[in-house]
Amino acid sequence: MWIMESVKILHENGRFYTGTPHGDAELLYDNKEVGVMNIYHTFVPDEERGMGLAGKLAKAAFEYARERGLKVRPSCPYIEYYIEKHPEVKDYTVDSTGPLPRICPVAGPGRGP
Repeated sequence: MWIMESVKILHENGRFYTGTPHGDAELLYDNKEVGVMNIYHTFVPDEERGMGLAGKLAKAAFEYARERGLKVRPSCPYIEYYIEKHPEVKDYTVDSTGPLPRICPVAGPGRGP
């Protein structure tokens, strides 16, 4: 049985992720703007949705950005939702209506706007 408490968030270039029994849960970002981490996609397999995985991924991404002095551009609806629920990270964000397109294709049912 897969246990949520033992989840370890991993990081590689442009991606935070964790394995689940039904595939990876992931958060994707790019650094096309100097000093900005553009988070454009979050995905959690259907079977693991509602367990807090997307929130763990977002928390790891915001910690990474803060530690490196980066701002976060929330180009994914889930990240906008996360910011609403965690106003303490708002200081690390830039407006999502900037030059980069909003391209997050999957936020998940009941997640974000």
